Amino acid sequence: MRKKQFLTLGCVMIAGLIFIPSVLFNMPYIALIGAFFDWLPLPTGWMKSGGKINKTLLLIHIVVTLAAYLFYVVWLFNPHTFIFRFIFLEIWWLAVMAGVFMTIDSFKEK
Repeated sequence: MRKKQFLTLGCVMIAGLIFIPSVLFNMPYIALIGAFFDWLPLPTGWMKSGGKINKTLLLIHIVVTLAAYLFYVVWLFNPHTFIFRFIFLEIWWLAVMAGVFMTIDSFKEK
């Protein structure tokens, strides 16, 4: 595993470890710390792949990630409505899985 991938995986793991309790205990402001770690690989360049990226998987990852954070913003302004925080976590997990599939696909020989 390359160093950049390890750093990205570490940041996503930290984000998940923060998101899960913040959703369970309804602490949307604590989730901001998780969001910091979730987005940290993007400006640092750790998400850049050495392989060829499938554009469709990349687009799915981007759209699903933005959809998750849309529900996060709604949760932030409606902290007493359980469904928004639950949907945020569920869609965020789908975004993580899309990122995993994208990474795996970039290792396949073309």
